[in-house]
Amino acid sequence: MTKIASTTTVPLAFDSLELPDDRLVELSLQGDGYAFENLVGRYKRRVFAIARHFFRQPETVEDIAQETFTKAFFALHSYQRGASLEYWLARIAVNNCYDELRRRKSRGEMTVSDLTDDEVNWIDNKLFQVSVNRHIQIGEREMASEITRKLLDKLSPEDRTILILLHAEEYSVAEIAKLIGWSEAKVKIRAFRARHAMRKLLLRLQLAEQRKIIMRQPPLPLPHNRSCYYEETDLANRDR
Repeated sequence: MTKIASTTTVPLAFDSLELPDDRLVELSLQGDGYAFENLVGRYKRRVFAIARHFFRQPETVEDIAQETFTKAFFALHSYQRGASLEYWLARIAVNNCYDELRRRKSRGEMTVSDLTDDEVNWIDNKLFQVSVNRHIQIGEREMASEITRKLLDKLSPEDRTILILLHAEEYSVAEIAKLIGWSEAKVKIRAFRARHAMRKLLLRLQLAEQRKIIMRQPPLPLPHNRSCYYEETDLANRDR
């Protein structure tokens, strides 16, 4: 994706960093590329943060951010003055992430091999404490965060989007409904299903690990006198 180019080579005669968002939007619509570059600089950290909650790959995060500002640039005329530009950009970013998740929808069944030994042990000890609980220690928070990210990768785009917006971005149900264009009732239902899906995935992983441990155990030895038993049985059959 190409970088957004300035539409003018003449900088503003005043410090545009001090201008409010609405004024920079107006200047951008008038063809002032420097004004839009200032908007990008003002909100790029927020857009990148949203993208990083959805994707790990730096190139994907970069593409999402670039696509977000490109779409914003060509849709500035639809921005309502007086509204929150940050929220408007966040909505574009979230929808871009959701669209990318849908493009990547094909995925296989997750296996325990996707997790490290430490992460498997953490699941055994902290089953279904997926969210980073405020009361667990720092080391466990990092482990919980890593496992959560891996499990989220296996959820549907809809479930993953809802959980990220609720727990990572900490949006309310009403805010999420506005962001992705769903009713609040649908958001609540999808959130319930997403948590249930996460619960089932964790249980499946734990059962898989238990089966793995059982398969590693050596077979039980035969009773000490079992061979004698078979010899006595053979003799009894011969006597008949």
